[in-house]
Amino acid sequence: MRLTAGLLKACFPIVAFILFSSYCSYAQHILGKPISIEVNRQPLPDVLKLISQKGGFYFSYNNNIIKADSLVSISANNQTVKQVLDLLLEGNYQYKETGNYIILQRNAVGQQYAIYGYVVDKGSGQRIANASVYEKHQLISTLTNEQGYFRLRLKDKERYPSAMITVSKDLYTDTSLIIKPGYDQEISIAILPAKSITLTPVVITQYSQVEKTWLGRLFLSSRQRMQSLNLSKFFTEQPVQTSVTPGLGSHGKLGAQVINKFSLNMIGGYTAGLDGVEIGTIFNIDKKDVQYVQVAGGFNVVGGRFKGVQVGGLHNNVLDSIQGVEGVQISGFSNLVKGPFIGAQVGGIYNKTGTSLEGVQISGFINRIKGDIKGAQVGGIYNQVNGHMEGAQTSGFINVTKENLNGAQIAGIYNQTDGTMEGVQIAAAFNIARKGADGWQLAGLGNINKGETKKVQTGLLFNYTKKLSGVQLGLVNIADSSSGYSIGLINIIKKGGYHKLVISANEVLPLNVAIKTGSSKLYSILTAGMTVSAHHKAYAFGFGIGKAFSLSQKLELTTEFTSQSLYLGDWGHITAMSRLEPNLHLKLNRMVSLFTGPSIAFYSQELPAPVKDYKYHIPGPNYPAISINDARLWIGWNVGISFF
Repeated sequence: MRLTAGLLKACFPIVAFILFSSYCSYAQHILGKPISIEVNRQPLPDVLKLISQKGGFYFSYNNNIIKADSLVSISANNQTVKQVLDLLLEGNYQYKETGNYIILQRNAVGQQYAIYGYVVDKGSGQRIANASVYEKHQLISTLTNEQGYFRLRLKDKERYPSAMITVSKDLYTDTSLIIKPGYDQEISIAILPAKSITLTPVVITQYSQVEKTWLGRLFLSSRQRMQSLNLSKFFTEQPVQTSVTPGLGSHGKLGAQVINKFSLNMIGGYTAGLDGVEIGTIFNIDKKDVQYVQVAGGFNVVGGRFKGVQVGGLHNNVLDSIQGVEGVQISGFSNLVKGPFIGAQVGGIYNKTGTSLEGVQISGFINRIKGDIKGAQVGGIYNQVNGHMEGAQTSGFINVTKENLNGAQIAGIYNQTDGTMEGVQIAAAFNIARKGADGWQLAGLGNINKGETKKVQTGLLFNYTKKLSGVQLGLVNIADSSSGYSIGLINIIKKGGYHKLVISANEVLPLNVAIKTGSSKLYSILTAGMTVSAHHKAYAFGFGIGKAFSLSQKLELTTEFTSQSLYLGDWGHITAMSRLEPNLHLKLNRMVSLFTGPSIAFYSQELPAPVKDYKYHIPGPNYPAISINDARLWIGWNVGISFF
């Protein structure tokens, strides 16, 4: 096989020349065809195939001069094939037409080549930014970016038959690597702070190796994994393949290097890729890209990108980290995607997407996305988005968004947004927004917002926000500062709040104590009162709201409305009294003020008969009042002292 390959390689220029001479009448016919093409980070062989399809011709080239793992981008509108190739190949190749073929050959003189890759810390594996990468003989240098990536374009090997790449970085020793010149190379260079090392180039492809997954190690032999490594640059296409197990099929031991249009695996298959339909009774393992339809009774593992419909009885795994999946994934247990996902991911137990998702993620238990989502997560137990959420999260128990939420979180127990929340959070127990909320937080127990609440917090027990510019509704409301409204039994505003302890008397109850909390715009009143006579006892407790108006440094006007329940000796007949009280306050100092004012009082009599030693006539037997059936209306008074 090696002899045959070497012979073909040696004869290739001669055959190409003969073919070119025989069909010279077609010269400039194909290269002058106008085409349009738009691709982003696609493998170079795939882009060449797309160009040939658009132009209606074929390419012929030696696989050694076209890097299968090179990702390219191009945008051309109505340009000739030659112009497109010049943009794509950067002038490093010659094009020769022969019949319906274009032959690609490397420039023999004056060609340049690119060296690119990453600089990493040998010990930690962390990519190193701002390291100097240079070739000292040619005086060409660059700096690695924030991801540790670099790219050097070196001069032709005729002028410089050898090349040495050197990396220098503060606090690290210099590291040099001798490379073979003349062709583009992707390498990884590791450096140590203690000593210099020289590494051989490590080729990084766009495809994650399926052989390194635990399913690959379980179902593929060591010889199959080794052959896949040795033949990483050799791939071909066939219309149909059938197999019983990996290596036992119509393509023999080279089945893993063949891309098929239809693949039938009786137990399991191990192929290069798919451009059609693949069916496996138990499993399918594909090293590169798969598109259209893939079905397995057990699991599917794809090393490249996936486009279409993927159905696994138990598990689906797509390892491409650049393009990921576009389509639908359905499994009885779990779906894993290393890269982005566009479409619908449906798993019986667990779904995970490595970067981002546009679409919907549905599982019986857990959904996780490492990046952003535009769409919806529906999980029986738990949903997590490590990036931004634009859409809806719904789970039976917990939703977590690590960045900003623009949409809705609905959970049976708990919602958490570590960034800002714009939309709605609804939970049976708790909601948390760590950097602010411009929406509605609704919880059965309580809400916490460590930023600004711009709209509404509604918690049955409590609400907390750092800054309030909206409305809080709950039994206990707490805010560090407020320009909004807190409505509850107790409202605590730490900075600039309205917090008063009041002792007062009126025409009904000579002793009243009230606690007022909130802000001057709106505060809550908890009040209790009693008489001091042993033979005319009465007790009252109630709730109210008020607003304060500053008239001057010494004077303040408050308007309050309270509703009180009166106990007059019979728990079965609790009567009600409401009071509207405008009071004028005179501030004696920063902590104490005196106040007085009139009141409009309304009382509803429900006692069938007086109780011994308790009051019966409200406000009093000789106090002027308007009586309507069992109700009374009168003008009263109020006087007292306020602290704090």
